[in-house]
Amino acid sequence: MQIPVVRNILEANARVSDDLKALFAEKGILALNIMSSPGAGKTTLLERTLTELKSEFSMAVIEGDLQTDNDARRVAATGAQAVQINTEGGCHLTSAQVLAAVRELAIDGLDILFIENVGNLVCPAEFDVGEDHKITLLSVTEGDDKPEKYPLMFNISSA
Repeated sequence: MQIPVVRNILEANARVSDDLKALFAEKGILALNIMSSPGAGKTTLLERTLTELKSEFSMAVIEGDLQTDNDARRVAATGAQAVQINTEGGCHLTSAQVLAAVRELAIDGLDILFIENVGNLVCPAEFDVGEDHKITLLSVTEGDDKPEKYPLMFNISSA
């Protein structure tokens, strides 16, 4: 018995991701997808980066979390634009969610868009969200075996 495969489950996400990449290229925006496990320090890294670079670049952040706007408030305190996406249980951001968030931002003149994905070392690796580069952050307290346990996350990341 042959079972037909109707469509790739990631196909719709890929189409929207391609549209986002085209938009970011047209506007000259560098889009970075920041990924890690929960509590590894993504938001702290962003706070410091935004503070250090705000005199040189126009930056915005899309914050992905299961619940709350805690991280978005921390990022907004640096003066950067921030939009919160609450996935309410979803383990990663999708390109459709990122597109909806981008529509809430003033992107004309924006230089860098940081997309802080949901804290997870599995799901975000498989979903492009229009980024130019994926960046995986690893905290020292997690141990040194994470690249072996979660190879896809580290193999697809630029940094």
